[in-house]
Amino acid sequence: MRETTVPGLSTETRQGFIVLGLPAQISWRNYAGIREEVSKALSLACAGGTRRGGVVVDFGDAVLLDAAGLVLLARAETRAELLGCPLRAVVPALSAHVRRALHLTGLDRLVPVFADVAAATAAPLPEPAPGEVDTTHVLDAIRALHPGDAGLTPTPPAPSELMITTTAAGDGDHTVVHLSGTLDEATVPRLGETLTTLVEGDERHLMVRMHDRLGVRCDPLPILLGIRWRVAAEGGCLALPAVPAKLREVIDREGLASVFTGCRSIEERLLSGAGSG
Repeated sequence: MRETTVPGLSTETRQGFIVLGLPAQISWRNYAGIREEVSKALSLACAGGTRRGGVVVDFGDAVLLDAAGLVLLARAETRAELLGCPLRAVVPALSAHVRRALHLTGLDRLVPVFADVAAATAAPLPEPAPGEVDTTHVLDAIRALHPGDAGLTPTPPAPSELMITTTAAGDGDHTVVHLSGTLDEATVPRLGETLTTLVEGDERHLMVRMHDRLGVRCDPLPILLGIRWRVAAEGGCLALPAVPAKLREVIDREGLASVFTGCRSIEERLLSGAGSG
């Protein structure tokens, strides 16, 4: 068993499966590092198109401090489906809280759940089924279990350089949030605070428009998903009409493009004439 760069996260190989043992506590604080390791494992397990094994995510005795572990598994399933790589989860029978969360959100119907690693790695591989997995309903169910997750990311001690301005889209309905500068661990919470303030001010139809030179140094999707869940629950939307190539690659890879679409058809010309103010 090998320790990874994420504290408490280990990896090993059993029966052709890459087994990731998760930390004792899972939250947004260690979410990004865990997700990166899971992504690497999925790519490695299916390198060269082989299907000799897959990836097992072992929750063990892990405690879910928030929705991070559930979002992790939902997004991992989307990537596993795109790669054609079997994904399995281990949740001991004594971890009733985790099993209940998987059942209530429907995750246990997307990812096979086993009581231990031996059972997870011994079960035969099913024949690959065509089609894409849709985790949107699962993500919405996770949001319902954890309605306050949009504000869980800790506030950094000092802000970094991120310019945020808002304008009207021109349709009399949507508000456009323009971003330039850098999105990193310090500035993503500021973006979350801005979007939360807009939502609390009865803005339900939002567009986050990112400058083509915006620096993306961390994953902003947990914050954006949290806001998206909140406005969607009230009939609104959070659209990403244009994002940097690096972030677009992640969104497409994990099947999240349909999540960040506007609830109404907006022509690009409505945005092109909106200046920063």
